[in-house]
Amino acid sequence: MALYYFDTRDNDYFVPDDIGVEIATFDQVKLAASQAMADFAKDVLPGSVVRILSIEVRDSSGPVLRVVLRFEIEHQLAH
Repeated sequence: MALYYFDTRDNDYFVPDDIGVEIATFDQVKLAASQAMADFAKDVLPGSVVRILSIEVRDSSGPVLRVVLRFEIEHQLAH
């Protein structure tokens, strides 16, 4: 098992993960990052117009994976 850290970024606001979580395989890391993004988005997107969210995963040697979600509401002109 390796220790992975899941840092979050909300537009320019960065929050490092100082605790980490032990995960056995890289496929499990990808799944955990995807699930973390879904939870993150559910908490911060309501009421937003433009938001760029990311989960930046690293291990002891550095970055290993980044999940990015861009959310934007575009207003269309009435016809």
